Amino acid sequence: MIGEWIRFGVTALCVVGGLFALLTALLGLFRFDYALNRLHAAAIADTLALGLVLLGVMVAVGFRAVLWKLVLVLVIQWYTSPLSSHMLAQFEYRAGQEDLARYLELPEETEEVSAP
Repeated sequence: MIGEWIRFGVTALCVVGGLFALLTALLGLFRFDYALNRLHAAAIADTLALGLVLLGVMVAVGFRAVLWKLVLVLVIQWYTSPLSSHMLAQFEYRAGQEDLARYLELPEETEEVSAP
């Protein structure tokens, strides 16, 4: 009986954590101006949110055949989402449509250090 409540609690924490990650990604998509910043916010939160929600579902279903399908979905998502986000970021960067200097976090007064 107590094991079911622990399982329910872990499932609820994982699902709520995944929803929180999705909400923060949504705020990041509206807050950031530059396309690469938006892409970063969406990609990181997408991977984290899906991982947490699927972890919660895995805990909820227990050791059944569907668990391995969920693990397969999680592994495929963890490989393809960062890869596709990186490819989109490369395309955006190489297109060079926007002035990147206004999005840099470092001030212009910093000196470039050459490698010895």
